[in-house]
Amino acid sequence: MSLSQNLTLAYAALVGVGGVIGYFKAGSNQSLIAGGGSALVLCYVYLTLPTKPFLASAIGLGVSITLLIVMGSRFWNSGKFFPAGVVSILSLIMAVGYIHALIRTSHD
Repeated sequence: MSLSQNLTLAYAALVGVGGVIGYFKAGSNQSLIAGGGSALVLCYVYLTLPTKPFLASAIGLGVSITLLIVMGSRFWNSGKFFPAGVVSILSLIMAVGYIHALIRTSHD
């Protein structure tokens, strides 16, 4: 398993668990749906990375940018570092990683 796969799986787990925590802590169906849906898509990215790295990285980038925008705006508005700030930082890191992968695989 590659580093990209390991990081994607960890990211998926954190986003998914975050959605479940948001649901139980605040009763937020939106957190459960967004976190669970994002985690499922990221699991697809994890499974697809070895065979279709460009496609998987593009999808991962889309999820990461979406989470960065949504959670970044929540962090900006609330000033609460957890969970919005943490997810924003992780999403930024993952977005940079996916961009790197897209650049690398486009030259192959």
